[in-house]
Amino acid sequence: ELARVPWPNREGLDRYALVSRNQMAVAYLDGKTPCLLALRGTYGRMKVDAYEFRNGELRQLWRYDNEKLPRRYWGQGEHMTHCFDADGDGRDEVMLGSVMLDDTGIPLWTTGMGHPDFAYIGDHDATRPGLEIFYGIESRAQKNGMCMVDAKTGEFIWGYDKPTRHVHGKGLCADLDPTVPGREGLAVDCISKRPNVRKGPWFWSAKGDLLW
Repeated sequence: ELARVPWPNREGLDRYALVSRNQMAVAYLDGKTPCLLALRGTYGRMKVDAYEFRNGELRQLWRYDNEKLPRRYWGQGEHMTHCFDADGDGRDEVMLGSVMLDDTGIPLWTTGMGHPDFAYIGDHDATRPGLEIFYGIESRAQKNGMCMVDAKTGEFIWGYDKPTRHVHGKGLCADLDPTVPGREGLAVDCISKRPNVRKGPWFWSAKGDLLW
């Protein structure tokens, strides 16, 4: 063991499903140094501690806590943490589901859509600059339960314009049809969390055209 620091505490997280959601990730926050992220919370309050290992110690760089942020920043977490250069500045951002943190830990944007059951990041539409994110939103939505957003700004590029109840984690985004430009997105809406009672699946082009 080289160094030890406390895990983000349970304060403000009072239910088991909230307290027990813990993740770890590595981000190159300055573009060259691997930094350790310790995360707690998915469905409500969310906390992130960022550390750099230097001179035999874990030195804290920043801490994110949505406690005093607007409600659209609460419960936006995913089942994993994505670290990648979202804005093209050579440093990793930290994506907490529907929230994007800058390399400094300051929020860049949130869709406010709630918990995504899947999120696929990449240059899905090569005709657009930068990266895109294909989301499937578990939280009940009036629209955009399946959507593509700009990774730099969080702006919706396109979205399903009808209500969804629980877009399931068995989504996919890949170049499945070579006759259609870009990558295609697949999503399924499970009614009342019962996988055997479904709407869809929907198969979208990178431009948001419904292929089938």
